[in-house]
Amino acid sequence: MKKLIGWLVICLGVGVMAVGAIAQSSYTQPSQVGEVAKVVEETAHGSINWTEDYVEASGSAVPPTTAVNPAQGKLLAKRGAILDLQRNLLETIKGVRIDSQTLMENFMVKSDIVRSEVEGWVKGVEVVREKWDGEIYTVWGRIYLKKVRKVVADTLGIQPKEVTPPPPKANYTGLVLDARDVPLIPATTFRILDPNGKEVYSINHVDRERFMASGMAAYQTNINWATGDPRVGTRPLVAKAIKTVSPNNVDVVISQKEADAIRNNNYDFRPACRVIVVKR
Repeated sequence: MKKLIGWLVICLGVGVMAVGAIAQSSYTQPSQVGEVAKVVEETAHGSINWTEDYVEASGSAVPPTTAVNPAQGKLLAKRGAILDLQRNLLETIKGVRIDSQTLMENFMVKSDIVRSEVEGWVKGVEVVREKWDGEIYTVWGRIYLKKVRKVVADTLGIQPKEVTPPPPKANYTGLVLDARDVPLIPATTFRILDPNGKEVYSINHVDRERFMASGMAAYQTNINWATGDPRVGTRPLVAKAIKTVSPNNVDVVISQKEADAIRNNNYDFRPACRVIVVKR
């Protein structure tokens, strides 16, 4: 019996040491612990998920009183919910910021082609989730911001640029913009400026195809995740946002030292959009 108790004590001790080792391993890799909070902008009609790169809305409807039976009522309620979803998605897309001065709605007003294209997305929206509780039918749908960026690239004339992988001895392989302490507002396009107001990063620096595929930057809330993200490579420059540009807080200013580091880097990561913005 004593031997058995002694054996159990040894096993428990080994187990405690193993748990301690696991805890220490997790602590030394904070970028791999927990879930990163998403940068989601809630609007009156839906939401813009800047982290996962889509616009989302929902729609609801009840069966009409003219339905001849419950099955028909459910079907008609679903159709009504989809129409409501389409209306809400359209309004949400109109509110997507293109830059510090312009919303997607402005593009739609100026161009019949843009407006008809957006309306086509909305009519063809895929329902990603639906719910029927016996009285109300609710559906949810998404449109990915890649569609918005294509329209922007066509309208603004964003040009192709040479995109190359980072060389083995690149000083910096990408940029992490730490905007946690400024009131940054996400947008499809934005500018990073030096203290003199000169552009360090903007749509003038990006490759058309890369911009359409992944945007000027990814948005995250966790600085540890951002610095370890493959998008910015193994040696990203972490630049602190000094301030945003009023009144719309879309464009940001960084220090002259960090602006020079980007401009003088031996690898130009800007065409490949190797940039992540971290905000609260």
